[in-house]
Amino acid sequence: MDQSTVFVKTSEGEEAMRQRTRLVQRNLRNILIMVDGRATVADLVKRFGDENAAMTALNELLAGGYIANQTDQLDFTTPLPADDVPVLTSQVALPEPAPAAPSMPAPAPAAAHSQPPVIEEIDLPSMEYESLPPPSSKTSPPNQSVPTPPGWIEKIRAIFAGKPTTEAKQGRSKKPEAPFEEAAFGGAELEPVRRGREFNWPLLAGFALGGLAVLAGLTFLLYPYGRHLPDIERNASAMLQDSVKVGDIGFSLLPRPHLVLRNVSVGKEDAQLRIGSVQAVPDFLSLLGDRKVFRELTLANVAVKDTGLGRLARATAGTPSVTLQRIALSGVSLSAGGAQFSGFEGELKLAGAGNVEAIELRNAEGTFRIQLQPQGEGHRVAASANAWKSPFTPALTFQTLEAQGQLRPGRLELDKLEGRAYEGLLAGRLSLDWTDGAKLAGDLELKHMSATRLLAAIGSDLTAEGDLDARLKLSAQAGDFGKLAKALRAGGSFEMGRGAVKGLDLVEAARTRGPTRGGETKFEQLSGSLDCDPKECRLGNLRLASGLLKSDGNIGIARSGALKGALTVELKSSAGSVRMPLAVGGTAKDPQLAAGRR
Repeated sequence: MDQSTVFVKTSEGEEAMRQRTRLVQRNLRNILIMVDGRATVADLVKRFGDENAAMTALNELLAGGYIANQTDQLDFTTPLPADDVPVLTSQVALPEPAPAAPSMPAPAPAAAHSQPPVIEEIDLPSMEYESLPPPSSKTSPPNQSVPTPPGWIEKIRAIFAGKPTTEAKQGRSKKPEAPFEEAAFGGAELEPVRRGREFNWPLLAGFALGGLAVLAGLTFLLYPYGRHLPDIERNASAMLQDSVKVGDIGFSLLPRPHLVLRNVSVGKEDAQLRIGSVQAVPDFLSLLGDRKVFRELTLANVAVKDTGLGRLARATAGTPSVTLQRIALSGVSLSAGGAQFSGFEGELKLAGAGNVEAIELRNAEGTFRIQLQPQGEGHRVAASANAWKSPFTPALTFQTLEAQGQLRPGRLELDKLEGRAYEGLLAGRLSLDWTDGAKLAGDLELKHMSATRLLAAIGSDLTAEGDLDARLKLSAQAGDFGKLAKALRAGGSFEMGRGAVKGLDLVEAARTRGPTRGGETKFEQLSGSLDCDPKECRLGNLRLASGLLKSDGNIGIARSGALKGALTVELKSSAGSVRMPLAVGGTAKDPQLAAGRR
């Protein structure tokens, strides 16, 4: 086959283009699409890319009558778009001109009439065919082309437009035919005949973009990220200044495209920091450059020891090739001294240079917030709470609480502790040490607290009413934080004003001089000392005053709830005063008063 040959589609080929089932083989259909009446065989082979397959397909199309050599077909003077059916694109043989009317000038010599009919080439634009100018009123000279009669134009237009011809239109009105000279091409306006439906270019562009997005997603999903694990571990180890191991790496599209590192541990033997997953949302264009930019880094299921907080603080230190815009935390649990506090979320606040300025955490309810600012070897701590119930025993509830202090490896020192609880105020200092077991020490001052609510909160069976003021020293030492409550020691003094002691009726006991249970003793002032250890609490130097009633003594409350003590009651009257010793027994739930020894 000659490489310079130019093929055109035949009517059979055009029909095969409209009916996709005519040509099932992809090679044949692709070559047929590229045949446009301008491309040579060499051009078609070059476009197709496979010479043998292209030549085979061309031979099959030629044999099947789908294409033909351009020299054997009509001359397409003006190429048309692929979706236009060419109309009147080559030569049309016209009949002999009609004899001139008597009123017309004399015809040309007879010798001229003996020549064969002249074929005129009609050159038509591809999209819009302009009407030809009307012929002259005079008869055309013998040596010029004769216009096509109007009947031919109508038949050709009807054939290509798929409409019935004039002769087939029965019962329809017709315009009176004009004389041949006036009608031939005078009012013909040929329009291109559209084949099939036009392309919806916005829809096509949308499909193209969707295909590219799917292709990009598959590329990211199927990319072998595992080969980058050694480099990631090496860079992370240099950044955190400790050994880093990554279990797995991958890519996820939801909720937005991001890289995923799973099962990350920091530390050689006893990992100080464990991260379930690290979700990194990069600026994908930056991955092509030397400096990588990550819009967000989310650390999920983070288990960190107090010594591992420093690793978090160095999360962005020494990484000139990486820029982190935001670091979020979720599912954080803190462990220290054998205790674990979980359910936190938050973020690492970044300074202008990209270093960690602070670690901010909050519980799931949003009632407790803590901020850790790197400072030397430790962190400056600032905590705040609203309607917060502490995770320690006893579980105290604070309306508000603010604490400030210093966190160092194995030690927490709160030099400022202020809050509101049980309708009163509290203030003091507190320190915790877990370098060797767990130790607690602190000073607390309580003002105007509800004695009823506080006693119920700490689990005491004794009940009393009144505003409580107390100054206490706290200390405890145990193997871990969970055992500190049972090892707690508290000592100090307390005062109560305008209240009542429930379950003890001192006036009734002094009057009857016999055993009494129940009742209450109202007072205007009650004071004493408090000394509690793991075995019992001792209320000493008790002083109670209520009008003509005065009492003093001491009471011991065992851990089992048993009461043991002695009180002296003095009742004054107009006749004089009576002093009566009373013995305290029974339990905190059911106290008993009886006459004592003088």
